[in-house]
Amino acid sequence: AVADWEGVAVSGEPPRVTGLDLRGKGLTGSVPRELRRLRLGEVRLGGNVLTGCVPSRFEDIESDAAGLGLPWCLRYDRLDATGEVAGAGEWAILGGSGEVLATWEQLRSEAATLRVHQTDAGGNSWASEFGAVAVNDLFEWRLADDCWVRYRVTGAPAPPSGASGRWEFPVEWMTYAATGAGCKGAVGTSTVLSADEAAPVIQSTDIAEPIRHGPYLLHPFGWTGDLEERLEYPIPGSSGVSGAEGSPLPEIRTLDDWPEPRVTTDITVARQFPLWRDPALPEGWRLYDAETGTASAPYPDGYVASFADDEGWGGVEIYLYHRTIRPYHLSAWRGERIRETRIIDGHPALVEYAPDNQLFNTRVSIFNRTTGLVYVVEGLHSSLRGRHIDRTIEIARSLYRTTTP
Repeated sequence: AVADWEGVAVSGEPPRVTGLDLRGKGLTGSVPRELRRLRLGEVRLGGNVLTGCVPSRFEDIESDAAGLGLPWCLRYDRLDATGEVAGAGEWAILGGSGEVLATWEQLRSEAATLRVHQTDAGGNSWASEFGAVAVNDLFEWRLADDCWVRYRVTGAPAPPSGASGRWEFPVEWMTYAATGAGCKGAVGTSTVLSADEAAPVIQSTDIAEPIRHGPYLLHPFGWTGDLEERLEYPIPGSSGVSGAEGSPLPEIRTLDDWPEPRVTTDITVARQFPLWRDPALPEGWRLYDAETGTASAPYPDGYVASFADDEGWGGVEIYLYHRTIRPYHLSAWRGERIRETRIIDGHPALVEYAPDNQLFNTRVSIFNRTTGLVYVVEGLHSSLRGRHIDRTIEIARSLYRTTTP
């Protein structure tokens, strides 16, 4: 068992590696770059003969890494305001029109291209690692624990041409923390940022400050500090607006625009609802109730549907609608339940489950930035509750992969 390995600390639920104490073990060679992917709280590596560089994330945790005499990995210390990025340690993030983004607010909302030199400020070349980057990989651009932005790679990277040494990665923002006092306004040209290959999930039990993940804002339980203001966004195609991120929503609907309330147990009738999708469910499960335009489904064109298993017991509840309020504020759970960020098929998602208690329902919410649609599935059935969040996720994924109109 990993918990019995010498120098390895394991904690949490579900259990994971949270600490390494490998002092004086006679280790040689370079510090494995894969350690960047572990969410460690403590690392001790002194008393060994190590080379290479130290993952920059270790600077923010309990660590003796600063005393190893090695440079930090993936550290960039010069924002190139021209966007050329011709020298080691230089970086720039560009907007959709190719402009260099110069404020923290822009880095969190307008990023389209991450441009970095393949050699970082410590003189370490990352050409081989950059060449292996693929769509949906994550970069975390970090100033401090309360100031970082996580980007998703959206296309193939562009390697250097000639001797430029400059790499380009098409990106979009996915997650960020922005409560730090120094994380507002202009980004100084001499700002020292570190890049990391980010862990794919963030659990609510790990956060000490609010984080924004797509349309969701997750904050610690009992948080009394500032929270990002919620704005209304337009439904794509309505009132002549596109639904682009950042456009405040004027009044787009009145009660007269809402559909007539409809409630049915007939799947053929439900398929006529706006936005209806057939979920992929176990054989024998059937529609129990579907509503649109009612108090239970208060969405201009969305719906709520409940499905029962082959014995009539509750199976799943499904909500499909346009999310017009963003960010959507959510508190971390106390106790056995976990809220966790995920990226599912390139979409920001939030999942809820209880790894050690089968009595709790599971829940997944997946947001499509392009359409503004949110797909929510709550797992009520015993086969979906507790730790079985992956089964609930598959049902949610089927909603946007179905061929039903």
